[in-house]
Amino acid sequence: MFKYNKYFLVLLAMSNNAFSNGDIENFSEWIHNGNVGGTAKSYYFEQDFDDSNAENSSIWVNGGNVTFNTSEFNGFKLGGEVQGSYVSNINDDDDRTAGSINAQGLVLSEAFLKYQFGGTVFSGGRQHFSSPLIANSGSRLIKESFEMYQVSSSHFEDTDISIGYVTKYQTRTDKSFYVDNEFVDFDYNGSGSPGDFYKIGNDGVFYAQVNKRIAKKVKINSQYANVINEVQALYADVEYTLPTNFNSYIAVQYYKTKWDKNELVDNDLLGFKVGFSQGGVDFFAGYTLAGGNEGENRVFRGIGQGAYYQFTATTKTAGVAAFEAGTNSYQLGLGSTISNVKGKLFYTSFDNPIVGKDLNEWTVNLAYQFDGKLANCGISVDFSILDYENNQKDATDLRTKFSYSF
Repeated sequence: MFKYNKYFLVLLAMSNNAFSNGDIENFSEWIHNGNVGGTAKSYYFEQDFDDSNAENSSIWVNGGNVTFNTSEFNGFKLGGEVQGSYVSNINDDDDRTAGSINAQGLVLSEAFLKYQFGGTVFSGGRQHFSSPLIANSGSRLIKESFEMYQVSSSHFEDTDISIGYVTKYQTRTDKSFYVDNEFVDFDYNGSGSPGDFYKIGNDGVFYAQVNKRIAKKVKINSQYANVINEVQALYADVEYTLPTNFNSYIAVQYYKTKWDKNELVDNDLLGFKVGFSQGGVDFFAGYTLAGGNEGENRVFRGIGQGAYYQFTATTKTAGVAAFEAGTNSYQLGLGSTISNVKGKLFYTSFDNPIVGKDLNEWTVNLAYQFDGKLANCGISVDFSILDYENNQKDATDLRTKFSYSF
């Protein structure tokens, strides 16, 4: 169940090489001055369908993670994380939760070596990572991770540059499978454990990313990713803060997909977003348009369940429908923070050229952070209403999460 000790041994050997001309007291302090932390979690998910012939589902899982990071010595640092999940109660005859949250056991999600030299950082091994085209998701009890090697630099003023190579992808459970990431070597005979680290294609993914800030008013994010011999993707967005008396902005984004297989049709997506704040309330609106015609290949959104950077992303479906060829989608919403409570309400509509696939999705997000002696505790409630053109899939989705960080 817990079979990843070899990664700790490899990292320890690397660290010993780094201290080949030092003394054991320094090495000991390097370890002892590190820190241990983590989060205890309790999640309850429930899904109810309008169709009486569809099986509802509910699941209560408990677990969390424990992390360890050494202090820094001569620029070197080691880190690791173990995640665990236990299913306390489940009612899911159709296995709707099998690929997302129904998992029992442990997984070593992080085991990395980091080296910092000035404004440049190298990190290699198992680690969490989030970017427009490669991103883990932490929305389930087991957070996704990657096996990867990256170099990032903030040497240039107001500019962050990174390049990396990703070889494996750790899913939420060993029954996770995603059609738009089908080149990942998923486990098709999973036993109900947390996800392992699965190869991405035959040769992994190369990426390069540049983020730039200009005069505190313009933010530019861009990334190129190449799933070798599978697909190449480009992402870019620009956000401009408007010179108004209230906090307002406009933004544009662009995805470009180029498939390596000649029989697949290349595609792209264009998105726009506006927002402003007034009286303590944030208002926002987004729109996306995917190119192509009915039934053609979707736009490649990226790898990992966190790679939903489109301006019409949602909580329940993640807004995956926005990437279908010929689909246009829009989102209207508002949010506010009152004392320790954060809330958001938004409506998202997906207009798909294929008959029966339109979707209207209502979402409410509420989060409360305790204070005082309970300052490390938090609770959130997410509620979604799904209204499909094909009414057989209409449903409500409830997610409640409690966490305690230490």
